[in-house]
Amino acid sequence: MNKFLYILLFIVTVDVLSAKETARLVWPPPPDEPKIEYISSVKKAKDLGIEKGFFAKAFEFLFGEEESALFSPFGIHADKNRIYVTDISLKTLFIFDKKEEKMITVAGSDDETFLYPIDVVSDSKGNIYVTDSVRAKVYVFEKDGDFSYTIALQQFQRPVGIAISTDETKLYIVDTVASQIHVTTLKGKFINSIGSKGSGDGQFNRPTFIDVADGKLYVTDSMNHRVQILDKNGKFLHKFGQLGQTIGDFGSPRGISLDNNGNIYVGDTLFNNIQIFNQNGELLMVLGHYGSGPGEFALPEDISIDSENNMYIVDTNNGRFQVFKRLETE
Repeated sequence: MNKFLYILLFIVTVDVLSAKETARLVWPPPPDEPKIEYISSVKKAKDLGIEKGFFAKAFEFLFGEEESALFSPFGIHADKNRIYVTDISLKTLFIFDKKEEKMITVAGSDDETFLYPIDVVSDSKGNIYVTDSVRAKVYVFEKDGDFSYTIALQQFQRPVGIAISTDETKLYIVDTVASQIHVTTLKGKFINSIGSKGSGDGQFNRPTFIDVADGKLYVTDSMNHRVQILDKNGKFLHKFGQLGQTIGDFGSPRGISLDNNGNIYVGDTLFNNIQIFNQNGELLMVLGHYGSGPGEFALPEDISIDSENNMYIVDTNNGRFQVFKRLETE
């Protein structure tokens, strides 16, 4: 009898655990209509379903497994087939190619290694642009990861966030120490600098990340605890946010990205969450809180949303990035 009860208890427990494992994690939670769904957490290529080739497996069989894994990811950029992630501890750029099922790692140029790779972006031709805040440079690579050239301007002090204009003629490079956005051609010819240090409209105090959508610039003005929206020429359009401890306020806003509906996602490394706003700066939803489980964060630094509304959020102190899906609703 006792044996039967133990077996029954085991079956019930397994069923409950299985139900928990297969339950969808969505925001907002039921009974509200879900808007965002958790997909996965990624530390290694295999977490994305990228399998190793025969020769890599044969090497591991002989010499042991040695798969590269993220340690302190920081910046992230995603397009339809690839996810690019910088790692400040490993001083490496990771390129996860879902279509070709491979991972590429890049450690710097032909002459020097990265010291502190912060952010990354790619253009439609597959060229890759990486900021290094300590080197005060932007490194440019071809699609396969081969080094192409560097952009090193006298205006650079601490380049961090980077974005490409909608027409792919300009780079917007956030300089956190100069409290400006430097504008160059994709080849690195200096055009102008936007803003100055201060708290007024169009001024910045330690800005970090930037996104470009519909020809507008969306900048996290971190030490002014706000987001600023500028036109493509740097003219101030709108701002929202303030220092505070309630939802809708900011502690330390960093990563920023927009979905296909124009909603603005802002990561906050002090609150360990993602806050979602409309174009008027009105709060729509809060995603996550501190922790190490699915949908939880420990220092969320950067965000990227691809054309299919897949969201990739760097979770730095958990050594991973998390993948979410913006659900289409009527």
